[in-house]
Amino acid sequence: MKLTTQQIEYVENYIISKDIKWYELQVELTDHMVTSMEEFWEKDPELTFHQVKYYAEDKFGRNGFKVIEEERTQILRKEFRRAQLKMIAEYFKFPKIILGILLGFLAFKASFYFDEPVKFVAILFGLLAVLIIPAFYSFYINRKINGKRFLELNINHGTFTGIFGLMYWVMYFLNSFKESVQSHPILILALCCLWVVGILFLITGIHLQKKTIENVKRQYQLT
Repeated sequence: MKLTTQQIEYVENYIISKDIKWYELQVELTDHMVTSMEEFWEKDPELTFHQVKYYAEDKFGRNGFKVIEEERTQILRKEFRRAQLKMIAEYFKFPKIILGILLGFLAFKASFYFDEPVKFVAILFGLLAVLIIPAFYSFYINRKINGKRFLELNINHGTFTGIFGLMYWVMYFLNSFKESVQSHPILILALCCLWVVGILFLITGIHLQKKTIENVKRQYQLT
């Protein structure tokens, strides 16, 4: 027995009521629930709608919807991290690595023009924070597409919050070991290299963000 349009809509709203706010999961779980309900109804046509809904939901287990959401979140995080690291690895191959080395070297040389190189490093990472602003703006205006929220888009946002976390620890290091950093240029060089890596994470994060938005719009035929 097939579910009617009204019954399918009821199932979808029921899943949303379980705090499943991501559209792709709403669609997927609704499809699974509907298919399972129709299978139970096929086996026993005497069952009521709410009975087959109960049996179908029971297959997911206790808090099954949220468990699936957490599992999907972990999978998407791993996939995003793998894709980003793969892109970054390309920048460590010839000839792209030359640009990275040059950028780090120029930043290191520029620090000698400052009486306190620590302030220069702080400026570098402050610049990185400024460069993140367009990415945050893009996330903000695309956090919903046609009023729908997507888990995949939210995962991409983690890159930019991660960079802010990196900046926090760099500033903490500079404040805690200011004299050591001032006395050992090798530490300035290491921080300049870390800044270049931060730039790479930013660039790849922005690229993957745009790619994800395009894929989501195409897959769900959204504008």
